[in-house]
Amino acid sequence: MAKPGGVFCFEGEWEDDLAERGSVLPTLELLERLRSIRFIHRDTATPQELRYFLERWLTRKYSAYQVGFFALHGSPTRLHLTDSHSVGLAEIASWMSGQCEGKRFYFGSCSVLRASGTTLSEFLRETKAAMLCGFTKEVDWIESAAFETVVLNSMVNGGRVDSVERLVKSSRWAPLAQHYGFRIVYQNGRST
Repeated sequence: MAKPGGVFCFEGEWEDDLAERGSVLPTLELLERLRSIRFIHRDTATPQELRYFLERWLTRKYSAYQVGFFALHGSPTRLHLTDSHSVGLAEIASWMSGQCEGKRFYFGSCSVLRASGTTLSEFLRETKAAMLCGFTKEVDWIESAAFETVVLNSMVNGGRVDSVERLVKSSRWAPLAQHYGFRIVYQNGRST
């Protein structure tokens, strides 16, 4: 049996209270136990930590981890690592310039993809990634966890780069995708 594909997850600090335990880790563990994915999960609280783990992800050693999952708070074109640290999509793209051939990005972050098509196409052009997807609106934690379970599985195991698009257009998932403004942009400029 072939090894399942890989997800490299970058997770920010969700709460100011460090005793809180909210995390996407149970979602990743569920998919791994079902033998749908393999994953690497790293907490990132500063732009420097995020950049360090992005650089590690892009090494040959982790080339089987084709999906980058950004599990952070967000606002249009920005990822929030903590309440006091954020980083823009353009800066992230510059860190990975030309190194993401064939990779797929999932931004499990509120509103990050509420950006112009030009901005998102530029991110893909700069990184050379195959596609990106995520939300244009605020999302509910529980609903988005269910949704990202099927999205991540499709991104890793769907084969074609448009497998997520086929999933979110299905009668089962289309209403939730539409409700949260789920958006997909491809390297060729096409978007949903």
